[in-house]
Amino acid sequence: MRNAIRNFQKFGFYLLPASLLVLCGALLTALLYPPSPVAEPAQPVVIMDKSYWQAHAEAMFLALLTDALRQSQEARETQARTLMYAEPLPTGEPGRPSLIRL
Repeated sequence: MRNAIRNFQKFGFYLLPASLLVLCGALLTALLYPPSPVAEPAQPVVIMDKSYWQAHAEAMFLALLTDALRQSQEARETQARTLMYAEPLPTGEPGRPSLIRL
């Protein structure tokens, strides 16, 4: 019994750092490798119905058409603003060309 106590006193100094190292290793392993999920992932649903794809294509076409119309309208508004604030052209006498200012 005395031998066991002496051995424990001799190596007791190293037990604390060794146990902390083992504890940190176990925690790190638990954090890095979480358990796999029990439930199986759902299977993807594949829709091959013709009416679905036709409706999807029509919706995409309408979205693209609306975007193109919006961009066209914005371009026309910008052009109208530019023309609204443009300097008026000099008018000449009838039959004579107006002077061009550079």
